Amino acid sequence: MEGTPKAFIFKGKRMIKTKKELDYYIQADYMMNRGYFRPTIRQRLKNALLKDYIMEYIVCLRKYEYYTNQKGWMNEFLRVFFHYKYRKLGKQLGFSIEPNVLGFGLCIPHYGTIVVGAGNRIGNYCVLHTSTCVTAGNKKIGNNFYLASGAKVIRKGAILGDNISVAANSVINGDFPKNNILLAGNLARIIKESDAWYDRDGEMYRDRVEACNKLYKEIYS
Repeated sequence: MEGTPKAFIFKGKRMIKTKKELDYYIQADYMMNRGYFRPTIRQRLKNALLKDYIMEYIVCLRKYEYYTNQKGWMNEFLRVFFHYKYRKLGKQLGFSIEPNVLGFGLCIPHYGTIVVGAGNRIGNYCVLHTSTCVTAGNKKIGNNFYLASGAKVIRKGAILGDNISVAANSVINGDFPKNNILLAGNLARIIKESDAWYDRDGEMYRDRVEACNKLYKEIYS
């Protein structure tokens, strides 16, 4: 499969600045979490009865990011509105994820404590499990980052490559710029070479990534 698109990663255009970018981010997030780009009318009715709080949180986060990066009093009003909603949902779910940090295709399998601090840059198709933490401090983490339950990245300014998976309850306090590796331990070390998480975890997620990359090309080519 072709590599993950590099747009919006560490190049100043990392933030969501246009409606087109906002729309793509939300579609990619939906695909990676739910297997479709947009909920159908039937799915929207179902979600009205049985709330999909994780996706509601992610959508509010993306809209808060977008309106934070706009100017004008109406955009400021919408920024405050979505900030309120995303903070409220975050308290309910246990999420504390700062804006303008995560690339598209963010995958959150379960609710529970997740902390991602400000100033970091984490690439596309990131997976965050419960009881995980990426402390604030200008970390640069590549595409396809997989943080298993209880894992933490604590080094200020840490640099991590693409296709890095971190085993449960591991603590990263160093730089690992090499791609395609599994890290484990406290303190974490390289255990072995590893494929991107979506290649390792089965055809369903690989197909979702391919669908997102295809849509990306259709929109931005």
